[in-house]
Amino acid sequence: MRIRTAYFKVTDMASATAFWERLLEQPPARKSERWTEFLVGEVRLGLLLNDFGEELVGSGCVPVFEFAAAQLQPFLGRAKALGASVLLDGLNNEAMKSIVLASPDGHEFELCTCHE
Repeated sequence: MRIRTAYFKVTDMASATAFWERLLEQPPARKSERWTEFLVGEVRLGLLLNDFGEELVGSGCVPVFEFAAAQLQPFLGRAKALGASVLLDGLNNEAMKSIVLASPDGHEFELCTCHE
């Protein structure tokens, strides 16, 4: 078994797609009016348009992006420049080694150097 896809429900597909496209520095692998997905390694990071009336505030889905130490800071800087906000900074915490951010939509994502 493996995780195939993790996705966020979004209210503005164009804005959400633009944020993740610039942050990941790659175009979507698939894109339609209601669904967009990016390939991140072997996992698909999806965006589903919430056009069915559900009230959304962020998401319980928190993708964790793992980096080599030298690659994390440039990605973190780009995320902040694109409007992501820091929710929890545990980069200097030996037990955590990660930082939790929220996209402009309020969706949480985590960056870590937590290699096993």
